[in-house]
Amino acid sequence: MWLFWLIVLAVVVYWLIQRGKQGNSATPGKPHIAVTVTTSTPSRQEVSIGFQPTQDGGFEIGPHLSFPLTLYGLTQDGAEKLVSAFALGQQYEISDWFTHLVAQKNIRCKELDDWLAEAKPKVRAIVKERILASTEWAAASELDKKDLLAETQDGAVGELAARPGNYETARTLLLEEPRDLTVDDALLEQFKDNPQTYTSLLYAISTGSKVRTVLAGDYSRKTYEDLHQKGFMRRGADIAPEDILASMTIKQMQEIVGADAPKKFTRKAHAIDFLKNLPDIRPRLEKAVSFRELFQLAPIDGLNLDELAKAHAYSNEVARVILRTLRGSVSMQKDAELSEDLQVDGWVLDSGECCPDCRKLDGKTWKHLPKKLPPFHIGCEARLRMQ
Repeated sequence: MWLFWLIVLAVVVYWLIQRGKQGNSATPGKPHIAVTVTTSTPSRQEVSIGFQPTQDGGFEIGPHLSFPLTLYGLTQDGAEKLVSAFALGQQYEISDWFTHLVAQKNIRCKELDDWLAEAKPKVRAIVKERILASTEWAAASELDKKDLLAETQDGAVGELAARPGNYETARTLLLEEPRDLTVDDALLEQFKDNPQTYTSLLYAISTGSKVRTVLAGDYSRKTYEDLHQKGFMRRGADIAPEDILASMTIKQMQEIVGADAPKKFTRKAHAIDFLKNLPDIRPRLEKAVSFRELFQLAPIDGLNLDELAKAHAYSNEVARVILRTLRGSVSMQKDAELSEDLQVDGWVLDSGECCPDCRKLDGKTWKHLPKKLPPFHIGCEARLRMQ
């Protein structure tokens, strides 16, 4: 009897081995798609993006994507690195490299320039209309007019129906473009052998010459102290009182002046003009703020820090908009290709965090993949999701 059961066991084991071999064999004729999956969601899939030179000296990035981009100032090596990173899902790893490249080479994007050429006249028209209708403008001082103009411009940007990304991005691109985009080129050259200090300085420059309050527990405190030791920043008592006051709110300045104010302040310019001329302004400030927490960029020979800050902030937004658009296009292409191997019930548009025009379409559904795919415009954050 034991011999019978031994034979049965041997047959079962042989059958299981043969079944396992059949299950592991590839199905003839079916292509293999390399997709890394986390749970049930694809996390990385190689996709062909490509680029091609344009007749006017630029490079068209992703000619077959849903929203190709045309970049000027980019070399062929730079174009290859950019598309290779996106094809391999390494777009976040090259973010610092590309941002630095945009600043160093003053890279321009045709699609972004086209949007700016359309949006700037709209903003100017809105501002002109608001200023002409203002009851304050005619009697306002020069400082008040400057304040009113900034306030009106901010409102005009907020009224744009289509814009690349959030309000702050649009505002920087429309209102903060530097007169000279090459103003930071000298700084880039000066610190080419000291990238760590250069990176820290750029971080500080991004805030301009205004005074910053950096608390002891702030992650950037050590960076500011290091820049102060190297002579790139002022600290505490070395900062002019009017600059410290400019970093405060009207309420804070009202509390500092107390009963000595002739009347309640309604604009910062009035408050600063009054307080900076008080003979005891520095002791008053010392009671209100910790001087050790205050930092301000020191002048750098031959460089206008405010213009430098504008150039740095502007380049950052240009790079951010380009990368955001490419991420959207590549993500859309990956999903479209992946859907061919999946049973998709439909598609839904997720555009609740995009511009006003795209938000109107948030939640729209399609049974099949629509012909017009996001990104719908430069910097668009709308995404089409599979159901």
